[in-house]
Amino acid sequence: MIETHDTEPLPSEQVRAYLDSLPRKPPIWERDVADVRLDMRREALASSGEPEQVATVEPAQAGGVPARLYRPAGGERDVFVWMHGGAWLGGDLDSYDAVLRALANRAGCAVLSVDYRLAPEHRYPAAVEDCWSATTWALERFDRVAVGGDSAGGNLAAAVALRARDGGMQLALQLLVYPVLDHWVDSPFYQDFTKRYAHFAGVDGVGADDQAGMRYIWQVYVPDSMRRSERDASPLRAASFVDVAPTLLITAEHDILRGESEAYAQRLAADEVPVELVNYEGQIHGFFEMLGVMDDSRHAVALAASALKRAFRTESSGDVGK
Repeated sequence: MIETHDTEPLPSEQVRAYLDSLPRKPPIWERDVADVRLDMRREALASSGEPEQVATVEPAQAGGVPARLYRPAGGERDVFVWMHGGAWLGGDLDSYDAVLRALANRAGCAVLSVDYRLAPEHRYPAAVEDCWSATTWALERFDRVAVGGDSAGGNLAAAVALRARDGGMQLALQLLVYPVLDHWVDSPFYQDFTKRYAHFAGVDGVGADDQAGMRYIWQVYVPDSMRRSERDASPLRAASFVDVAPTLLITAEHDILRGESEAYAQRLAADEVPVELVNYEGQIHGFFEMLGVMDDSRHAVALAASALKRAFRTESSGDVGK
């Protein structure tokens, strides 16, 4: 179902200030991947705020995959496996350091940040395999495990959750933050978004650029178009979601990916999977880790931490999904 709107999409005041502070850059498909990665890192570190102290931070080899393990005081039994965003071609452990420290402290659990292989050097399904290896490693070492990620990382977490379901491995929660869930970049939602966001926050062509950007990163991540419909690439296309982990979806109003989360929530609910969808009005893609500049980021992290606490407590009582 295509949404129709008569009003101009408006960013929140903090979003507008943030967007106004960014220099204009060429589109991602015109830039060198090393430059894109460096730019992603700079923006993340500039907006993430001062990192909090946690009890320990250690490098880890999680099933042979490089990772970083955060432990708050008392966070020994439960772990949240995090898969970072970055369009499958960028993102790193340091860029998510501040938000994962905050999550560890507020949720009272360990957090395992997975340094999975990136495209184009390592294309699909390398990232999925790395995240699956790290998650199975965590399942062998912790009492309770949840998975999550943002954007491309949300895609990987959703794929991992389906694999865990099929393997009879119980996850406490999947926390998906504006995830990529389907490769259909010409969907009705995308087409409507492109029209509505012909002008946004003082910039022309935002919607068309977002659509073209998504088309480009799918081509980089999964060059074989026939494989993009595979469940590991497009989790929304799974035949069934019965018995998938309970789910929290966090979305942003001004995000071309929002329609995929809405469709995913509907599919989960139809298969009787406990699911909560929380949309942040006025917000943009990427806000979750902007703890230093967005009130909504701090609210969303607190929301996510509360969901993790509840999920771990529910699983320990044996009532997950009831």
